[in-house]
Amino acid sequence: MKTIIHLVIFSMLIGSAAFAREADTSSSSSLDIGINHYGLSIGNSRRNTGVRINFSDRNIEEINGLNVTLWKAKGKPSGVINGFAFGLVAPEAKEITGIAVGGVAVGGDNINGISIGLLGVGANKDLTGIAIGGLGAGSGGNINGLAFGLLGAGAGKDLNGIAIGGLGVGSGDDINGFTFGILGAAAGKDLNGIAFGGLGAGAGENLNGLAIGLLGVGAGKDINGIVIGGLGAGSGEDMTGLAFGLIAAGAGEKMKGISIGGLYVKTKELSIFGASTYLKAEKLTGLGLGGLNYTQNTVGLTIGLFNFTRNLNGVQIGLLNYAGNNPTYLKVLPGINVHI
Repeated sequence: MKTIIHLVIFSMLIGSAAFAREADTSSSSSLDIGINHYGLSIGNSRRNTGVRINFSDRNIEEINGLNVTLWKAKGKPSGVINGFAFGLVAPEAKEITGIAVGGVAVGGDNINGISIGLLGVGANKDLTGIAIGGLGAGSGGNINGLAFGLLGAGAGKDLNGIAIGGLGVGSGDDINGFTFGILGAAAGKDLNGIAFGGLGAGAGENLNGLAIGLLGVGAGKDINGIVIGGLGAGSGEDMTGLAFGLIAAGAGEKMKGISIGGLYVKTKELSIFGASTYLKAEKLTGLGLGGLNYTQNTVGLTIGLFNFTRNLNGVQIGLLNYAGNNPTYLKVLPGINVHI
């Protein structure tokens, strides 16, 4: 133990002396015990395979094995570290592959393997493997694997795998896999898989799979699968599968499957089954249940207090039923109305 402490202190002294040199900031300064960059290196060696201990890395090329730094990298992170990178503050490199642990954070362009940072883990480009950040885990490019952040987890491009954020999870492009955020989970483009958002879950374009949001679930284009929104569930274009909203469920174009909204279900075309206090569709094909069922065209059966359609091909059952294409004396009937 005393030997290790002495080595660490010596490393700090060498690092400090190197910082004092202003004439050539790109130079390396190290004590190497080994042959041809194999063995033990103390200080800012550019290349080493074995054990390397340094105060602050700068202008490194390739380090293989164990790399220990006491401070974050000086200047822009450089080089490649393969193996185990430990930083009292933050291990940083252009590319880290293996296991990286930072007392504060872990950073670099590409991080591959297992990375743990007390505050966070961040990659300028891709983050691949398992990343755990005390506050957050993120990448400017893609995340592939497992990402966990107490506050959040996010990717500038695609997020593939499992992402858990204490507050939220998000991606600039697609999410593929399982995502959970206490506040929300969202994808800039497509969301494919399972998404739980404490407040909401959504996709800028398509949502495929299972999505649950305490307040709502939505997609800018299509939804395919099961969506459950505490208040509402909706899509800008088509919705296929099961949609449930405590208050409302709707789609800008078509809803096919089971659509349930506590107060309101609205779409242009509704197929198979819809139920709500107020159900409105330009065309209903299948079964509609509601306090008021209002359609332009109905093919099938509607059951409600009031059923209204301009063109009926099927049956209406309710307190009062209106079928606009029936003869004048059969347009409005109590109990049941039929046009086949």
